[in-house]
Amino acid sequence: MRTKINKYRQIEEEIIADIKSGKLKPGDKVDSESVLKKKYNVSTITVRKAFTDLINDGYLYGVQGLGTFVAKKQMIRGLTSISFSEELIQLGYEVDMIIDSIEEVENSVASEKLGLDPHATLVCIKRVRIANKEPMAYHISYFDPEVLSCEQAQSLYETRSLYKTLAQIGIYPEWVNENYSVKDINEPNVVNQMNVKKGTPSFFIKRVTFDEKDKVIEYAETYFNRDNYSVTVNIKV
Repeated sequence: MRTKINKYRQIEEEIIADIKSGKLKPGDKVDSESVLKKKYNVSTITVRKAFTDLINDGYLYGVQGLGTFVAKKQMIRGLTSISFSEELIQLGYEVDMIIDSIEEVENSVASEKLGLDPHATLVCIKRVRIANKEPMAYHISYFDPEVLSCEQAQSLYETRSLYKTLAQIGIYPEWVNENYSVKDINEPNVVNQMNVKKGTPSFFIKRVTFDEKDKVIEYAETYFNRDNYSVTVNIKV
């Protein structure tokens, strides 16, 4: 026996199918409420329910007076992996990296997180994460030079992965602590690398990474493009 499907679900599934197949692309306008009402022989409430669900799920966005449009694909993190690259690949993205700089610096905040003297010299790695040829995030990672030296960090140009670079010297991240907030992007270099306007709000994440012995091995700050990024958390009761 064929299971009856709610009309709003049918509308949602067919729009999602068109987006996934490429028939509808980011920025395309979807059919209006009146068109969908006639097409599916449903009420305005049913169409609006479908639109609301699709907007909440990040597939569409509405512009008052103009209509409803296909949104850019977001990276929806399920917090299932501490590797950003692995999550992107699992979600079907084509990933790449631009290494902005690898240098020795002083940073009192990072030094405190790493358990070092405020004036200690740190290895700082700055890089842009690319997903489907668009800047997704700007990472700034700090290390104790005794954990990862500038010379060792150079292999990042070949591995294209921080975790692969760490694995080469026998360091394996085990777990992380992350703090999420919203922060405007004002640093000129980050503005340019992320291709956004100065003052653009971003998801700002402070991350402390630990090894299997609960020793801190990295402190990182990351700006995520708010238009391409969201987080979902599953909580079991």
